[in-house]
Amino acid sequence: MAGGLNKKKGGKQADLARKFAMAKQKKQPKNVSAPSEATAEERKLTPEEIKERNDRQRFDDLLNSEAATQSYMNEFGGGRYLSKQQEEDEVNAIYAGIDQIYEGDPAPTLPFQDLVVPQTEQPLGKGGTEKILPWLKKNDPKDYVIVISDPRPKSTELRKIAKSFTSQLNNEMLQRVIIVNADTCAENRRWVNKNGITVDVYCDEEKEWMKSYTALGKKRWAVCMFILADGKVDKLVRELDGDIAGMVIKNAVESLRL
Repeated sequence: MAGGLNKKKGGKQADLARKFAMAKQKKQPKNVSAPSEATAEERKLTPEEIKERNDRQRFDDLLNSEAATQSYMNEFGGGRYLSKQQEEDEVNAIYAGIDQIYEGDPAPTLPFQDLVVPQTEQPLGKGGTEKILPWLKKNDPKDYVIVISDPRPKSTELRKIAKSFTSQLNNEMLQRVIIVNADTCAENRRWVNKNGITVDVYCDEEKEWMKSYTALGKKRWAVCMFILADGKVDKLVRELDGDIAGMVIKNAVESLRL
């Protein structure tokens, strides 16, 4: 999947560069020497020249953006689920002694009991928690659950991610995804019903679950992904990128060793 995206990005970048070169060549007057820098600075640009300059700048900005996107996408080749920057941030946080959950840490179970089910407006409780967390089940304790969280009410980014991974993940993975957000029961019901969301969504209006899992962020609130298995946080992605969420989740699941 990543290879196909990289190929598509590279082709788009090459097309943009080729079109810009052709457009520039057509606009270039024949047998006319370029004005000196002094001359260009002294005279006032015509509206057509201003538009051409702005178009050129927009092309340059777009090409630079495409190159940066392709470079970023390349970081997730080979089954990686963390960017280099994310890996560095985690290492730096460990050395700095920041008090937060890290991969390999125990996964708290009690915070799940207070999550509220939008359809019933009742907390999960002990029984509901045991149905969600694999290591509390007797039939398949080695299974896993994927938790996507966002502390921002009516988060546009979270809703974008939910729509994207619904079409990108296979049924086996989708059955193990739950969403924890800060919206009210009524708001979650509206969102789920209107958009046909098939994964389970739980309310954490007071953000107690997110506080327990240190999923609020140090600099800004963002989407986080936790893969919980065998009583611990097996995989963790802070600031999950909505544009590549499906690929990141798939890579993280495939890297599990259960």
